[in-house]
Amino acid sequence: MNERLTSSVIPQEARLIDAIQIIKENHNRCVIVQSGDKVVGVLSEGDVMRALLRGADIHSPLEDWVSRDFKFLARLDYREALNLMRKYGITMIPVLDQNFGLLDIVTLVDVLQRVELRDDRG
Repeated sequence: MNERLTSSVIPQEARLIDAIQIIKENHNRCVIVQSGDKVVGVLSEGDVMRALLRGADIHSPLEDWVSRDFKFLARLDYREALNLMRKYGITMIPVLDQNFGLLDIVTLVDVLQRVELRDDRG
C-alpha cells in the first residue's frame, strides 16, 4: 500500500487517540478503518466528537464508533466522488474492490484540483 493510502488507514483494533493523530496528519477529517485487508468503515472527526461527548475517552477502542454504513466507489470516478461529497458532506471516499479491499482514495482536494473554474460574470 502506498504512503497516500497508509496515511489514511487505521486498524479496527486501534484507539480513538490513534485515529485523532492520523486525522490531524492527513487533513482529510476522517480515516478509513480496516480489519485485515478489508475496509469495514470510516471514522470521522464528528464520530470522534460524538464518542467523547458520550463518555468515551481518547484511549477507548475506536471499533464502537466506526461508521459501517459508508460511501465508497467501485472505480476511480471523480465526477461520482464529487456527487457523493456534495450529497453527503463527506471529504474522503475509498475506492474498493469487490472484496472491500482498498484500491485508492478520493479526497476533496483531489476533486477540487480537477475542477475547472469559470468566471460567471460574463
